[in-house]
Amino acid sequence: MFELSSFAAGIGFAAVVLLSLDSIASCTSLNTTIAAPISLQPSLSWDGDDGHWSSFIMQVGTPPQNVRLLPSTSGNALWVVLPDGCVGDYPSNCAELRGYTFNPNKSSTWSYLGLYGLGLIEESLLGYSGNAEFGYDNVTLGWHGEKVEKQVIQGFIAKDFYLGSLGISPYAVNITTINDPHPSLLGALKDNGQVPSISWAYTAGAFYQVPPVFGSLTLGGFDTTRFKPNNVSFPFGADPMRELLVGIQSITFDATVSPLLPRGTYALIDSLVPHIWLPLQICETFEHAFNLTWNSSSKLYIVTEDTHNRLIQQNANVTFKLGPDPAGGDFVDIVMPYGAFDLTASAPNATNSIRYFPLRRAQNATQYTLGRTFLQQAYVIADYGRSNFSVSQALFPSTSSSQNSAPYLVPISAPSTDVIPTNPTSSNSDTGSTALSPGAIGGLTAGVVALILLVVIAVLFMVRFRRRQQAAKAAAAKVEVAAAAQKEDEMDGFRKAELDTVEAARHELATADAALEGESELEAPDNSHEMSAQANDSIYELATDDVQAPELESTP
Repeated sequence: MFELSSFAAGIGFAAVVLLSLDSIASCTSLNTTIAAPISLQPSLSWDGDDGHWSSFIMQVGTPPQNVRLLPSTSGNALWVVLPDGCVGDYPSNCAELRGYTFNPNKSSTWSYLGLYGLGLIEESLLGYSGNAEFGYDNVTLGWHGEKVEKQVIQGFIAKDFYLGSLGISPYAVNITTINDPHPSLLGALKDNGQVPSISWAYTAGAFYQVPPVFGSLTLGGFDTTRFKPNNVSFPFGADPMRELLVGIQSITFDATVSPLLPRGTYALIDSLVPHIWLPLQICETFEHAFNLTWNSSSKLYIVTEDTHNRLIQQNANVTFKLGPDPAGGDFVDIVMPYGAFDLTASAPNATNSIRYFPLRRAQNATQYTLGRTFLQQAYVIADYGRSNFSVSQALFPSTSSSQNSAPYLVPISAPSTDVIPTNPTSSNSDTGSTALSPGAIGGLTAGVVALILLVVIAVLFMVRFRRRQQAAKAAAAKVEVAAAAQKEDEMDGFRKAELDTVEAARHELATADAALEGESELEAPDNSHEMSAQANDSIYELATDDVQAPELESTP
């Protein structure tokens, strides 16, 4: 009975738990929809005047106007080239070369805000500058993707940036004051419940691969087909404008024995700029290792055809050893082939197309930067809800060039206290969906399954324990019965011996009675009184024996 009742109780408890989980899932599905990550569509073009970069398609305004943009890890708004950016000395196909232009006058939803400077903070330390016309307008991700209304659009004509950019930082846009923030694209998507969290993952793609592989940009998650996982986690930098700060512990080159980096240093990952900025001493070691020539007018390292051919044949790699700190602790290696450094500068960046090595001489530590060149071989996942990021070796699916390789997207769930930053010094509470994320539901399901298993194990253990207890009691009962039987046998033997003694006494008394009777007949009458006395004494004793005999016979 115990076994059946215990097992039934365990099954009942498991059913209740599963029913509870089903109720949670039902309530979640009824009340909210859990957002999935968004994988933006590459434009299928290679753009730029300082290299071949994989751009992404966006649509701005009403009716939509197509633009091709490069992701900006430091930016938080959409930068688009205005029609005036293609006047003067630019070629007739300038609009195509610059990723198309956006004409605010042809959008019925455009709302002009004013002329302001581009949001350049770290990039201004590298010599970049420019102004833009700010306004609101609607945007669409890709050709048929998510729509977001009233986004801050910054239209520019500056030559420092040849293509427009897609800011993927969740920080709100501050135009005139930090007290009047405007949601960024990623922040608005999270507010609208269109992505599960304020996170992104990006790799720039690789034109030098055979076949070329386009870039990958995911909002609210990451694509497992595009990177090699590792266990190194980087905390955000203390400066909110330098959050993607990494420690370069070493730089090595296969073709040389001595390291290219003598001691560790910090550097900022920033996809808005194309180059790698390192201290002069390190740049000089690159010069000797790669036979580079510094051009002071263009401020670029020029690569001759002979040097290029030699480096192609050499097929050597440069390895960046990165960690949260410049020395010691966890680290990850990012291996870069020479092809990642084999870039071409074209007009208006250079008078004629010329090969160059994307290394720039930094004057101080504020300029140490790992730009878009580095992100050709690196995959960065940034989680603003938990203030950390990862850097991994990028992978290149063989069919990505034809876009037949479907990405495998994994959502990054929002923490319980997810906060969307409004500016570097203040933030708003997240007003987005509070639905359980897929990761949370998966964790809850695993926990329930584990709990059910524990209940079943506990029930089986109790049943087994009960069986052992019952078996022990049965064995003890058998021992008691055997002992009682042995004791009964001993008592029977004892009673038999006593009864034999009584029978012998009876026999002796009977013999005495017979003897008394014989003497009474032979002797003279004068002795009759004495004999009577003896007979009476013998009769008294016999009577006593007669009383004891039944008592012995009734002994159990």
